[in-house]
Amino acid sequence: MAKKAVLIGINYPGTKAELKGCVNDVRRTYQCLVDRYGFNEEDVVVLIDTDDSYTQPTGKNIKRALTHLVQSAEAGDFLFVHYSGHGTRLPAESGEDDDTGYDECIVPCDMNLITGTTTATSSSLALLFLCHFIFLSAIFFLLSILVFVDFYLSI
Repeated sequence: MAKKAVLIGINYPGTKAELKGCVNDVRRTYQCLVDRYGFNEEDVVVLIDTDDSYTQPTGKNIKRALTHLVQSAEAGDFLFVHYSGHGTRLPAESGEDDDTGYDECIVPCDMNLITGTTTATSSSLALLFLCHFIFLSAIFFLLSILVFVDFYLSI
């Protein structure tokens, strides 16, 4: 059973949408996954927009990292995704009726929005049912995240 993660932190420096703590969230999550939960450093992909030595969290790079995470997974693997940055909503394009009429999106540093259906394929969705998968965003408080993750990583 492999433990793999993609961590995305976007501060949008120099823009009107600038945030201050998203990259810090990623750095702390990285240390937690490696030090506390035994993730191998080479199995944790980090995308941040404040350091050019890291892969930038553009729409293309985020899609590529998430696709690779899912396609490289095997049954029983533990997949972890953390996103800290802006989100938004667009009018739903799926034609499906839901209670809001909107699709939720994440906002990459190049502003090429990513919806929930952007990277999904039937084969990748089927694989996720064979893996342990957690997606966390920065809307949760860190302590509640750690308790939640601790429960799943202890299985």
